[in-house]
Amino acid sequence: MTQVEILYQALRSDILNMVLAPGLRLSERKIESSYSGASRTPIRTALLMLEADKLVQKKLRTWFVMPLCMSHIQQACEFRVGLERAGLVLVHERATSEQIDALERAFIPEDADQSREDWLKSGRDFHVELMRLSGNDLFVDAMQDVMQRLARIRWLEVINEAGRTRTIIEHREILRHLRAGNVDEACEAARRHALETQKRHVDTLIALSRQSGFQMVGSAYHIA
Repeated sequence: MTQVEILYQALRSDILNMVLAPGLRLSERKIESSYSGASRTPIRTALLMLEADKLVQKKLRTWFVMPLCMSHIQQACEFRVGLERAGLVLVHERATSEQIDALERAFIPEDADQSREDWLKSGRDFHVELMRLSGNDLFVDAMQDVMQRLARIRWLEVINEAGRTRTIIEHREILRHLRAGNVDEACEAARRHALETQKRHVDTLIALSRQSGFQMVGSAYHIA
C-alpha cells in the first residue's frame, strides 16, 4: 500500500474504534507525530478521503472527527425507510427470482462468524445491491450515501453476535416476501429491520457514552 493508503486505514480504524473520539480536533502536526511515517501531503490526502467517508469534517481551516448525533441517526433511519420502501416497489416489478437468489447467495452470510470489517461490508452491500435490482441508479447512490453515514455506529454495533444473527434473519425475510410477490410485506419487513437496527445503534451509543470519554449534550455527542 502507498503511504496515503496506510495512513488512511490507520486513521479510519482509530475513528471507527473510538480511539479518536467524536468531535476531536485533528491537527496535522499531531497526526504527523502520532502516526509513523506520516507527512503533510499524505495527511491532507487521507483527511480528504475520510471526509468523503463522512468520518471527519473541516470547519474553516480545522479538521474534526465527525460528531455522533442522535438526531442525525434518526434522520438517516427515516430516510432509509422511505428510500427502501420506494425501491422495493421497483424491485418487485423488475427483479427476477434468479436475481433475488443471487443476491442472497452473495450478500447474506451463512452465519454470523465474520470479521467486523467483512460484516460491515456485507450488511452495507446487501442494501445497496437490493436497490440495484430496482434498475434505478439514483436509489443505489442514495442507499450508498445513507449507509456510509451510518458506518461508524454500525461498526460499533456489529461486535454483537446476537445482533448479527438477527440481521441475517431479517435480510432473508425481506427476500422471502419478494420471492412470494408480497411487496407490502417486504416493505414492512424492511421497515421493521431498519427500526430494530436503529434501536441497537441507540443502545450501543448509550452504553458507550457511559464507558468512554464523551457524553451526550442535547442531541449530539461531545468530548467530556
